[in-house]
Amino acid sequence: MTSVAEVQALLRFLSQDAKVPVPLALSKVKDLTEVSLTTPESLSKASLSTIQSSFPDEKLAKQILSAAKRISKKRTSSSAPTAPSPAKRRKCAPPEPGQQLSPADFEISLALPTLEGPQPAIEDEINNTIVHTNRAPLVVAFVVQLLKHTMPSQPLSSRLSLAQAVMSIGAKSKALNLGIQSGKAAEDEGWGEGQPKIRVMGRELRVMRRWGYEWQHEPKKDHQGESIKQEDEDREKPLRPEIIVTQTSDIESQETIKGDPSTPLPAHHQDSRSRPTTSKDTEPPLWGLNLETLRSTSNTSALLPSSNNTYAANLPVYDPHAARNYLLRSFATAPTSSSQQSQGKSRSAAKEKQEKEHNLALLLRALDMVYASWIDGIGADELDRRAWGWYVRVRPAVESGPAGWGGKGDVMLKEVLELRR
Repeated sequence: MTSVAEVQALLRFLSQDAKVPVPLALSKVKDLTEVSLTTPESLSKASLSTIQSSFPDEKLAKQILSAAKRISKKRTSSSAPTAPSPAKRRKCAPPEPGQQLSPADFEISLALPTLEGPQPAIEDEINNTIVHTNRAPLVVAFVVQLLKHTMPSQPLSSRLSLAQAVMSIGAKSKALNLGIQSGKAAEDEGWGEGQPKIRVMGRELRVMRRWGYEWQHEPKKDHQGESIKQEDEDREKPLRPEIIVTQTSDIESQETIKGDPSTPLPAHHQDSRSRPTTSKDTEPPLWGLNLETLRSTSNTSALLPSSNNTYAANLPVYDPHAARNYLLRSFATAPTSSSQQSQGKSRSAAKEKQEKEHNLALLLRALDMVYASWIDGIGADELDRRAWGWYVRVRPAVESGPAGWGGKGDVMLKEVLELRR
């Protein structure tokens, strides 16, 4: 029987390496599994006519066979790797305003860098890596991985949106406390009343439930000893053949009220009262609400993601693509004496970009290992409570007061890994 992980690996190969359109790849998974063509290795040994039984287009069939042979050859040549491979991510652009995407396509467009290689080699590289960053993106990384364990029903799009919300609310509070900004936070003025709240890493967030966006997920598995690629595939589970989307009204789940919380809500606003009671494990996918934008635009026609991935003018939420891009560009390698001496040599932007993405993959992997070591012993609520303290222990040191606002420093990934139980 083909496992979920094998199906995901097959879909990743077809959509990324063989460049098969995702909807077509999803429709052919069953045909391929029935004839045991579920890996690049098995596809590389199949005849063109066998592949054409599932993909009749000869050009596409040749494309798949060529990709399978290329990947198989690459894996064979590195059958005994001693170090993790560079981080890999899909080259997917965010959806255009008004563009409709299926859940699978939308989640694929948000994929984060992953690593391949034996577990000891991954840990060795983590222990020897120091990144140079500021505090805000580190918060986002902490939350993205935390939610994978504390709210496992949330897709990557929701985790990124909620992580950006935690970071932004914290930054606003800090700016007010330091006197960098004046006035009150939007929620303190009543914006967002009537929308449900959740608590993430010690902060209360106003959220929007994405009714109509079905997210199927599997129970957590013990990944100890498995490859990094396998663990990341299980972590991000967007590619599921059985995903079904039932469209609902955007207005039903998007509108936000500013006012007295004791005022009765219209029927379609009674989000948490008219729907079944939910818990963190059964909570539908969520968006983090951007109350500061809501206040500044007075709920006018800014184009923002809606509950089922279209863009609408009803309610501002934290865009997961913005959070993802923020992560991708924020974790440079800490400068060393040798690197400073070589600064005179030009480095391509592509090289620096690849390095940052690799560092992000290492950081996310380290955080995942930390949370996985604690979740079964202390539970989701306690893990959420402790996460902020762990972040404080490893965050970059900056000057105190306004002088340190936005300042950068070094983060030793070894210290992150030492947070494991």
